[in-house]
This record gives sequence, structure tokens and C-alpha cells, in this order.
Amino acid sequence: MFKYLKYLPWIIFCILLSLVLAYVRIRYSVKVFIAQSSMLMNSEHQNTRQTNDRIDMFMNTGSSNLNNEIQILKSRPLLERVARDLHLQTAIYNKGNVKVNLLYPESPFTLQVTHLDDTARGFDFDITMLNDEQFILEKTGAKVVFGTPFKVNQNSCILFRDRNYTTRYLTKLKFNIRYYPLGVIGPSFLGNLGIVQPDIQATILNLSFKSENVELAKDLLNTLMQVYDSVTLEDKNRIANNTLQFINDRLDTLKKELGIAEGGVKDFQVENDVFNVESQSGKYFEAVTQYSKDIEEVVVKIHILDYLYKYVTDSQNSYKLVPTNLGIQEPVLTEYVTEYNKQILERDLNLKTTQPGNPLIKGIEASLDKMRSNMIVALENVRQSYEITKKNLEKQSQGYEDQLKSLPGKGMKLNNIQRKEKILQDLYSYLLQRALETSISSAATISNSKVLEPAIGYSTPISPDKPKIIMLYLIGGILIPVGFVAGRELLRDKVDNRMDVEKRTQAPILGEIGHSEDENSLVVTKNSRRFVAEQFRILRSNLKYMTMKKDNPALLVTSSFSGEGKSFVSLNIGAVMALSGKKTVIMEFDIRKPKILEGLGMKRKMGITNYIIGRAQFKDIATQVPGFENLFVISCGPIPPNPAELLLDSKLDDLMREVKENFDVVVMDTAPVGLVSDSVTLGKYADCTLYVIRMGHTYRKILRLVDDLYIAKKLPNISLVLNDVKLEGGYYSGYYGGYGYYGGYGYGIESGYFEKPAKKKAVPPHKQVMRWWNKWFS
Repeated sequence: MFKYLKYLPWIIFCILLSLVLAYVRIRYSVKVFIAQSSMLMNSEHQNTRQTNDRIDMFMNTGSSNLNNEIQILKSRPLLERVARDLHLQTAIYNKGNVKVNLLYPESPFTLQVTHLDDTARGFDFDITMLNDEQFILEKTGAKVVFGTPFKVNQNSCILFRDRNYTTRYLTKLKFNIRYYPLGVIGPSFLGNLGIVQPDIQATILNLSFKSENVELAKDLLNTLMQVYDSVTLEDKNRIANNTLQFINDRLDTLKKELGIAEGGVKDFQVENDVFNVESQSGKYFEAVTQYSKDIEEVVVKIHILDYLYKYVTDSQNSYKLVPTNLGIQEPVLTEYVTEYNKQILERDLNLKTTQPGNPLIKGIEASLDKMRSNMIVALENVRQSYEITKKNLEKQSQGYEDQLKSLPGKGMKLNNIQRKEKILQDLYSYLLQRALETSISSAATISNSKVLEPAIGYSTPISPDKPKIIMLYLIGGILIPVGFVAGRELLRDKVDNRMDVEKRTQAPILGEIGHSEDENSLVVTKNSRRFVAEQFRILRSNLKYMTMKKDNPALLVTSSFSGEGKSFVSLNIGAVMALSGKKTVIMEFDIRKPKILEGLGMKRKMGITNYIIGRAQFKDIATQVPGFENLFVISCGPIPPNPAELLLDSKLDDLMREVKENFDVVVMDTAPVGLVSDSVTLGKYADCTLYVIRMGHTYRKILRLVDDLYIAKKLPNISLVLNDVKLEGGYYSGYYGGYGYYGGYGYGIESGYFEKPAKKKAVPPHKQVMRWWNKWFS
């Protein structure tokens, strides 16, 4: 937890920023409202009276398929009719600084389109209202007077000002006016229109519509239900009117035929003086009468079939509705007629919005032609079956008529004439009754639906969802910085804290050295009370436990590679030993890249390489460090071409013997053990090895090399020194590190116990940029 406290300000900043963004999103998002309504769909016409049953049978009203009704409610012709009734082809928006608001149901303008360049495409334009008389057309910058024609692209239109609408409540007098063709505005409602069946057994439909204007949503739902009722009633009335026209045509024909038949009976009776033949026929005649009645019923049906056949085959009635049931109880024929009428209604509905030559219309007409052929075949088959029935009845009746041969021939002829007359009378009466029933049903026609609940609009918007947006942005404000920090920590390949070291090596940690802001490498001086100097004093105390059996310890200081601060540690550990009263010498064994004298600001002179090749004595190479009584330094001397071989020379043994005889503490600053073998070669002269690991600089994989050196004991008494430990979350990232462990609780650098470090010189901006670049991208 403490490790990540340094990122807490950034996390808090990201959370606050996410909340600000959520507020901006909520503040400037277009609010969407919802309106809801419900309607009852009559699944069946349930009538108790027999006459109503007969009417329903005649009108062919069946059960309502809710899926079909939903598709009808969502059909393009129905939605276009709603848009036309509500005048939604024109939409006027008031433009604010960020959002635009739809003005509905009232608006300050009325748009009249006098010429539309492309009927399938709409257009829009922006205006700035100057006063009640003029406005500026933004696209051209021209001033236009209300009520005068102007052009938008190739479209001609006129904008009228509604004087009853006041604009004083509008913040700005800038408007966006849009015009949509009916073919575009109708289908555009489908995305926001919802129609669901709440229960699979229910015949109720719940309707909802989402819009940025709640009044528009309510009006659209109410108008949609009204238009649906109107369309249903229109379809039913069209069927009834077409049936009445068919019956009236047949009645006119029957009236003429009946008049001729009645005149024939009268003439025959007058000429032959025959008036009551029935009383002479007895029981045989009763049987003949019964068969005659049956034959009459069959003949009536045959006549009806003939009328239907003539009506269907007439080219003038190709796309007219066919009467659905005139007493012919044949399921196949009834099914054909019902499906044919549905196709006729669908064709008429599509012709309202589609040209006759449209492929859709052609397809429906082809289907109608095929169905008409099937219906004709069915009529012929039914008529043939009735003819067969008629012949059978006539054959049986003929047996009884033979019994009446004794009756006068005149009586028989009169009977035939009267029978024909009776058939015509029955047919005429039947059609009259059907005409009356159809008229009654047409007058009493009601819709299949009923509005259960008119549209109700809710003042609370459903979008934007404030709690959801705030929660999402808040989660994002937390996850993004936390994810970035976690990813950054996961992808780090360098040692960052004490825990990284302890997890990867068994070598003990001798101490921690904090980050030094001083320009001088030597931070430990006689009167220095700086924080880093105190840490070196703690390191000196810890060294006593590593070299407690050695009177004159020799310390070898090394690291994995260059830049980890081993020369800095060597110099200051030597200084802190010298301040304890021990005569200390620092030997510059990093022959390839010496830094000790450079850190002390001393001039280079003869040193180790001069001694080994025999060109200098021991007294010539040891130099006292200015300001320190007991601190000496032996430089490396000239850099040889073969440093590794030079350190194998026997003269080095003589040098180390003389050094230990003349000094109490020997500090050997050696080359990085991860790059060259010099440190391993010099290990035989050392009593303790200080292995420097620099936080944020040493690679974690290098710690495996340190662990191998410790386990294999290639260097004596390896102890780790963590260098450049930075303050994280108010404390240093280790367990020891002196008083710095309590840096965040009044015991650290700012506690007053330590001298404040010297301020570094100001770094030019271009160098700061280069440091930043090298830190993140090198």
C-alpha cells in the first residue's frame, strides 16, 4: 500500500477529472424521454346473437394474429400517414451554444415547400432571426423577408412567421430547419418505436416511443393508434360495400327473370284453365315436392356459383374484392376467396405509396392471377359436384313423377313453370336478406382494437442515465490510473525497492543510501549532518559486524555495471572510516574508468599501474585528501592497454602488503563485476565485499548474478548496499535506511535532526527535457 501512495494524487486527479467529464456528458447530452400506451386487440368477435354470428360469417372476420398486427403497426404506409397527420415532415430546432432543442408542438415558423428537387431526399438550412419581418439565411448570408420565396440548393420554399409564438424565452435566435420526405420520416420512427406483447396468452400490446420531446412521443403514439383503427375500419367497410354492390347487381337481374316467370305462369293458367293441380297428386306429389325442394336448393347454389364464376372471370373485376360467403359452405372455396381478398387489400394498401409498375405490385398481381385461376377451378369443381347431386335427386324424383302420369299434362307443365318461378323467388328473397344483413353489419362495424391507456409521457428522461454515467466514469477514473500504474510497475525491469532485492537474492543487505542532491561526490565531511552522511555512518556501524574479527579490514566495492554509484560509495565509506579515527586509504582499482580523484577534485598523479611496472615507490603513490587527516587515496595511474593481465602481476601482492601495513582500513574501488573479471581477481585481498545496487538503475535480472556470486562465494563476505533510495510515500523504500524509515512521520529529512542538503544549481530547460527523455525512453 505505502509503495503506491506516491501515485495517490494522480489517482485522485483522474477521479476528479472523470467526474467533471461525467458532468459535462450529462449536462450537454440530448435528453431522451419515453411515452407509453397500451391497446387491446380483439382476438375473436364473440357475439351471442345468431344474427351477429351470421353477419360475422358473411364478413369473414376471424381471429387476429398479434404478430401480424405488430407488423401492421410498424408498416411504412401506417407510419407515413402518422407523420402526415402530425405534420412531422418539417422539424424546427433552436440552436444553443452546445445543444439544439426541438420546438414542438408549437414553433415560431411554418415551412412551405413549393418545389422539391429530389422527392427521395430532404434538406436542411440554418437561419438567424433578425426580427419578426426578416431573417438571415446562414449559408448565403442573404436577408430574406418572411413569406417570400427563397432557394435552398435546388429546392424552393417559403418560411412564414407565426405571430402568436413569442421568442423572448429563447436564449438565441438561431434555428435549424429540416425537411424530410414522407418516405424518409416514416421509417425513421422504427428505431424508437417499441411494440411488445406482455404475455404470450394476452391480447394486449404495449406501445412505447422514445424522443427528445415528450409531447412528440405522446402525440405519435396516440395518432398511431387512431390511424390503425381507421385503416381497420376502412378495410372492413370496403369489403361490405363491394359485397352490397355484387348483391344489388344480381337482384336487378333476378327481378327481370322473375317478372318473365310470373307472366308465363299467368298466361299458362289463363290459356289452359289450370289453377289447382296439387290437390290431385296425393301422397306421390308430396314426395315429388320434397325432392323438388331439394333440387331447388341445389339449383340456387348452382346459380350462385354461376354468378360468382361470371364475376370472377369478368376482366373488369380483376382486382376487386370477391364476396366471401353467399351460402356456399365449401371450405376450399371459402379459403381461396378469403386469401384472395387479403391479397387485394394488400395491393390497394401498397398502391397508396407505390406506383403500379413497381415490382412489388407486379408480384402481388401475379399471385392474384394464380389464385384467381385456382378459384375458378374450385368453382367449376363445386358446380360439377352440385350438378351430380342435382341429377341424383332428379332421378329419384322421376320415379315418383311416373306415378303422376295419369294427371293431366297441363298440370305437369304448370308444375314445371311454377317450380322455376319458385326458384327465382327463393333466390331473390335470399339475396334481399343478405343485402339487409350486409348493410346492418357495415353500419355496426367496429375496430378490432381498443385503446386501453392513452399515451403517457414521463418528465424524467431515460437518457442520459445519470447514476450509470457517473458510475461508469468513476470506475474509469479509478481503473485507468490504477491500470496504468499497475502496468508500469509490471513492465518495470529495474530494481525499484528493497523487496525486489530480497525476492531475488539471498545476499544480506548491509544498508541503504538515499538519493543525494549534492553536486560533490564527497558528502561525508567532518561537520556534515546531512541525511545521506548519517546513512553512511549507519553503514559504518553495520560494517563492524561484517569485519569484527579483522583489525585492519580491506573492503572491496563493486557493482554489476557502470553508473550504479560504487565510486560514490567507496569515496564516502572511506571518508566515514577516516572520520572515526582510522587511517584509511581508497585504492582506485577501476583502472578502465577511474572516478575517485575526479570526485575529489584532485589532480591525477602516479598510482597503482606505476607501482606494478616498477616506476614508482609506495611513498610516491599515496596522497592525502585535503580536509581529512586520516584519509588517503591511491590513484590508478596511467590506464594500461591490458588491465586484467596487469592485476595478475606479483607486484600487486607487494603493494597490498605495504598498504595493509601502513593503513588501518583499505577501500578498493573496483571495476563492475558484471562487465570484467577485475573484482574477482582482487577478491583475495579483501575481507568484505560491498556490492552496490542502485534503485531504478540496476536491472532485476542482474540480481541473479549477485545471487550466484554469493552462493558460489566468488567474492568474500558479499553484502549489498542499496544506493539512490528515493523517498516514496513519505518514507524510504526499505526496512532500515536509518531515520529515513520514519520520513513521513516527523523523523525524516525535515524533522530538524539533519542538515538540509545543498541546493543544486538550476538546470537549463533543454537539459531538463533531455533528462526527462532519457529517463522514460532511453
